[in-house]
Amino acid sequence: MSSLSAARTLLNAVTATGASASVQVDGGQPVFFQVNGITSATVVFQGSIDGTNWSTLGSSLTSDGLITLANCPKYIRANCTVYVSGTITAKVLY
Repeated sequence: MSSLSAARTLLNAVTATGASASVQVDGGQPVFFQVNGITSATVVFQGSIDGTNWSTLGSSLTSDGLITLANCPKYIRANCTVYVSGTITAKVLY
């Protein structure tokens, strides 16, 4: 895998709960996640080594923010686990 030179959108203006499609990244490398548009919602970033079994990476976001992970697993995704209001966009740069 090669690193991205521009952020890739995982969630695009979502207004409901649900996970994004997974993205394969360079395992063990740093990854940056950014979320905006949260009014009242929770977004978590999840990782997997097999693309099937998912675990939360870092902290959940209940307001707009940025999460940096030093050592990312092979697959990642964003998941809006609670939605009340907002238009949520989540991006990743690796």
